[in-house]
Amino acid sequence: MAEEGSVYELEGFEKQLQSLLTRYSSDELRGNSKLFCSDFCKLVEEYASRGQVPLPQLRILEISLCYFARACTFFPSNCDHVLHTLSSLALSLFELLLFFDQKDFHQEPLKQFTLTFQECHQLALGRLQNVHLLQVERLVRGGGPWAVPALQAILSESNLPQSEVDGCISSEMPVFFELRVHYLLSCERVSEAMALAKCCARNPTAGQHLFFLQVYLTWLFKTSQHDRLHKEVAELNGKDAIHIICSLECEEKDELLLALSRAFLSQQLRKGDMYYLCDLVFIWSKLHSRLNTSKNALLGESRQLMLSATNVNSIFPFIRAILKVLGEDGIQFCVELCANALGSCLPCDVITKSLIYKTIAGLLPDDLEVCRACALLVFFLERTVEAYKMVYLLYMHPDQEYHVEHSPIRNHVRFETLQVLKKDLYFDPEFWNLIALRTNCLKLMSEKVVSGALEEIMEDKWILSYCTKEVASQLSTPVCQKGSKDTAARKRNHKEDRHHKADTDTASKRLKLPSLRQRH
Repeated sequence: MAEEGSVYELEGFEKQLQSLLTRYSSDELRGNSKLFCSDFCKLVEEYASRGQVPLPQLRILEISLCYFARACTFFPSNCDHVLHTLSSLALSLFELLLFFDQKDFHQEPLKQFTLTFQECHQLALGRLQNVHLLQVERLVRGGGPWAVPALQAILSESNLPQSEVDGCISSEMPVFFELRVHYLLSCERVSEAMALAKCCARNPTAGQHLFFLQVYLTWLFKTSQHDRLHKEVAELNGKDAIHIICSLECEEKDELLLALSRAFLSQQLRKGDMYYLCDLVFIWSKLHSRLNTSKNALLGESRQLMLSATNVNSIFPFIRAILKVLGEDGIQFCVELCANALGSCLPCDVITKSLIYKTIAGLLPDDLEVCRACALLVFFLERTVEAYKMVYLLYMHPDQEYHVEHSPIRNHVRFETLQVLKKDLYFDPEFWNLIALRTNCLKLMSEKVVSGALEEIMEDKWILSYCTKEVASQLSTPVCQKGSKDTAARKRNHKEDRHHKADTDTASKRLKLPSLRQRH
């Protein structure tokens, strides 16, 4: 009964296809290729979705190919809609052929399918020179997707010369190997899938498609090959790292995503690469939030990561992330980051150093002694009228007694931070009066700046427009301003995006058939 129903359904499908062809005359086919292809794909997907095993679906696609070959005689060879539909058919056919071994192609019904496919290709479809169909035709003629000897050697991890491995991988478009890896994983043939993914990831052509590296890295983590994992991500840039994590989000658990982001971050920090570092730190912190990581664990991991940092600018993404996740509880860690950066031997330009001082003041706006030191240091670097005004206003404010119980940082952290700040002071105004401070600051400013703004500097009215609370907020500069540096870095590294030249979206290419992988 099931067989009779299947035959009846196939007959109904052929009638529908014939009706579709009849509806469009030869002239209409030439002028309405887009509409015809749309109706054709909807019809094929409707009938193919009723199949629950590969063979009935393959029969549906075989019939579809025959009718499309008849319609193709009226289409121009360079019609985009026709070529796209043909690619969809070819990739869908290939995915179904993965379920069959080489010996199956010499037996029915695959033997009949092979004859039909080759006939359609020779009589009508070959002239369109569709790259996907040409690849499937070559594989069908050679005994199927698994019949290539070099591919069998790769899957069994035999000792094959690298030239033969590269020749095999380069002989097909990456999308065909991607579908093979998907199939092997669905069948739980993990070792074969990883062997193929590893070879594809290392191939100059196929390796541009991050899917293969994504699969391989996931497997390395799941098999606890952490040293190998870190070695594999060493040359990966920030944009590719983010692409991999986001691609895995719907497939893997947050623990795995966090481990990968941690490995990517460690490598980026070690290389001193700011390219997409802000985005990578943001993803890393969001994963910690989703996993409800404790404050101590988050700060401990942050400290461990920052130990490998070779670029002073890397503190800013971490400061933003920590404050976002922990709020006031993260202030002490952020102050320590700034102090450590100032005390390190890492290169630090004037702009970055000034921003660190402003960041410390912004983190501790109620600590007058810290804010004064930061303002004076910013003035030493910038020598501007605005920087001078900030110093003057802070030193006009009455001295305050420091109360450790009201501070967001511990006493020893504050002491060490002040020591780091004071070592860079040109002079220490602790025992000076305001006039002496003004005199010494004006000496450091260029004559051109002083003469051009002398009236403004000496005028006391501007003081009334400020208040003590505003002083600290004006001194502090949001660390997100470092984003401008990240943007510039992205532009400089745009040419490095070797993995994003032409990623093939197989989901959009293939016809929307039900997933056979889950039922195999």
